[in-house]
Amino acid sequence: MQSNVETKTKKKHLSAKFYEILYQVLCTGVCFIVAALCLYPLLYTLVVSFANPSDILFQFVIPIPTKVSLYSYIQVFTVSSFLGRAIAVSVFRMVVGTVLSVLLCSMLAYALARKNLPGRKYFMYLLIFVIIFNGGLIPTYLVIKSVGLLDNIWVYIFPNLINAWNVIIIKQSMEGIPAEVEESAMLDGVNDWQNFFRIVLPMSKPVIAAIGIFTLVGQWNSWYDAMLYVSSAHSDLWPLQYYATISLNNLNQVNNADLGDLESILGIKDVDNMSLKMALTIVTTVPILLVYPFFQKYFTKGVYLGAVKG
Repeated sequence: MQSNVETKTKKKHLSAKFYEILYQVLCTGVCFIVAALCLYPLLYTLVVSFANPSDILFQFVIPIPTKVSLYSYIQVFTVSSFLGRAIAVSVFRMVVGTVLSVLLCSMLAYALARKNLPGRKYFMYLLIFVIIFNGGLIPTYLVIKSVGLLDNIWVYIFPNLINAWNVIIIKQSMEGIPAEVEESAMLDGVNDWQNFFRIVLPMSKPVIAAIGIFTLVGQWNSWYDAMLYVSSAHSDLWPLQYYATISLNNLNQVNNADLGDLESILGIKDVDNMSLKMALTIVTTVPILLVYPFFQKYFTKGVYLGAVKG
């Protein structure tokens, strides 16, 4: 009798272990498939940027180039005189816009995290109101025009300095800092500015890094504001993404079979239309992808700190 019970117990244990292993295998397989589906477009874009589509063989849907060439990248970087300027504009708005936005959002969040702030509740209501409602496209355009930001590089910076969502997330993280830490600093004669820069800001580093990545990616990928606020007469102020949008639209008007059109419209010859598109896409995409690994540990931790108080 005891032997039968032990046998059944072992069978249940083995069955549970089998289902656990099966579950892990299925989860791993699903994650692998999702990762492959996400990476495949980038892989295809990268391969085509180094070779014409006619020179690519597919082995189990994996693109393998038979001829590799950097000619598309050479054309992208040498034909247009605007590309270098566009990259400089994008880097400027990405760095300056991210630093100023994160700093100002952090300062506002620090003030709102103080429970003794007069009118704190009403400021929070105002932030929530701004999240739900906004002025709309036309009023925003009129305001930007009235303050003289049209055809000005600072139009990429000033309208995006404060983000209500970012303020609330940083505020939640700062409220999780033990009050004893700040109280002991105050007893040592630290004022609010010193408390913010020397204690609160360093202790909020993970959530600051997460917000910084979101802001940085948004600044790098933004092109709609350039279309609205910067005219073609000031194309030297176009960021890289808008320059790429205009270039891709021009390439879409060109017939692949007629390379003469490429030469007449863009000054490009002896290169496939699709390869040029993919090379331009890689140039605008890869730089921002290289930033993420340096902030990955802060990014993951910061998301959780911003979402869960305490």
